[in-house]
Amino acid sequence: MSYSIPNDTRLKGPFQPMRFEATIDECVVSYGEIPKEIAGGFYRTGPTWKRPAAQGTNGLLSMDGMVQGLVLENGRADFKNRWIRTPKYELEERHGRGMFRWTDGDWDDWRNFGLGDVARDACNQGVPQGTNNVNIFPFDGKMIATADSLGAPIAIDPLTLETVGIVPWSSKLSKGLHEKAAFGDAGFTAHPKWDHETGTLYGWTYHDTEPYVTLHVVSTDGTVESRDLTDAPYNTVAHDIWLSTNYIVMPFQPFLVDKARILQGRSVYSWEPDRPIVLGLIRRDDIHAPVRWVTMDIDPQYVMHTMSANIEGDVLTLDAPIFNRPPFPFEQDFADGDDVALFFSIAKSTLGRWTVDLSTGATKTEQLSDRPSELPKVDERFFGRGYRWGFQVGGHVKRSGMSMNSLVVTDMKTGSDQEYVIRRDQPAAVLEATFVPRASTVGEGDGYIIVPVSWWAENRGEYLIFDTDDVTVGPIARIDIPFRLGWTAHGHWMDFRG
Repeated sequence: MSYSIPNDTRLKGPFQPMRFEATIDECVVSYGEIPKEIAGGFYRTGPTWKRPAAQGTNGLLSMDGMVQGLVLENGRADFKNRWIRTPKYELEERHGRGMFRWTDGDWDDWRNFGLGDVARDACNQGVPQGTNNVNIFPFDGKMIATADSLGAPIAIDPLTLETVGIVPWSSKLSKGLHEKAAFGDAGFTAHPKWDHETGTLYGWTYHDTEPYVTLHVVSTDGTVESRDLTDAPYNTVAHDIWLSTNYIVMPFQPFLVDKARILQGRSVYSWEPDRPIVLGLIRRDDIHAPVRWVTMDIDPQYVMHTMSANIEGDVLTLDAPIFNRPPFPFEQDFADGDDVALFFSIAKSTLGRWTVDLSTGATKTEQLSDRPSELPKVDERFFGRGYRWGFQVGGHVKRSGMSMNSLVVTDMKTGSDQEYVIRRDQPAAVLEATFVPRASTVGEGDGYIIVPVSWWAENRGEYLIFDTDDVTVGPIARIDIPFRLGWTAHGHWMDFRG
């Protein structure tokens, strides 16, 4: 059956769906050269409209996931994109139509996120509803696609981008926001961290009922060690963490999730700034030890994506772009029937730092830059080991939000930074970057940064490669993609050099 693409803000501009699978061998390099010492792949995923849901409307997080992969080796670039063939995707492919109805899917306004429960019937009974459309990261030789506590992790082959299937250790994970539909169904975070030396993966799931968060530490042999945070303060949207040398730092912020709100005609999300921000400090060497809870003595603010953390003496510093509020619509801002307002149009963030004195429990917040900042990345070989170099997409203030247009590299010890403006007035999406080490043995931050850019108004895309020695001189290579890159939220580099 054929369909027209709905007249929906979620499917316009940079969010226009890239609905086809493509293979481009030997991509055109229109400027410069790809460094021959690079060998690996840059993988990204995002929600992509395939067909209408059973009730017609498609919440952003109920859309099917699509993975994009750019593989670099010996100065050559090859591009592929493929649908992530989740159990939901396969069921709907067999029937040629949408097979799922979400409890928050009857709205066609800002309240429709696709996070509600699925109405079960004889056709979709026993089929997980996960779409695995938020992030993809390397683990144990595969790329792992996840959403945000919305379905089991799914393994993707890094060369073919074919879906391998639900990871074998998924049955050891807890449920996410929804009850398990079948054996192996589970939840997992969109933003795990990992130890580069051991391969250990630090993940979690969050729930709208107690226990609000369950921590999962996954070893490369498939062993999973879990711990329910039974004394967590409230049902936060636990989207990201910091991993320090000693602690897993889980922030509980007053951005809440509760599926019961849907039955009251309200969005699944709420922003309740009268609640305190509380940090859970969980020991990495013993996740079952008592959690140290630290209540932040600061005014309401919000961290969506963390950069990294350092501990010096008794001082723990937690770095991230810090928002004035979550970049999501809430009922205090929008009325029923209002159009969707997405992400950077309704909130702004700047690079900042939360500090915890571990000896006294004193806390503070600092703003480190006036420039809007989001989508932070680091040299991921140094996850949980302390760090110095941070990479972000920068921008400028635009009305109540911000317009993102540049690559920014910041020395987090001195505060100095470098910026290269990628676009000015042209309609384009500067997407989240990734760091690539120059060689496996080089020091932190020595290498290259790859930035995907979707020039959606011109129906083309490109990947820009910058040298970290000086990003202000501009990209050292431009890799052309002869069509619009679909919007992808997050992704990571997998190194093929061992």
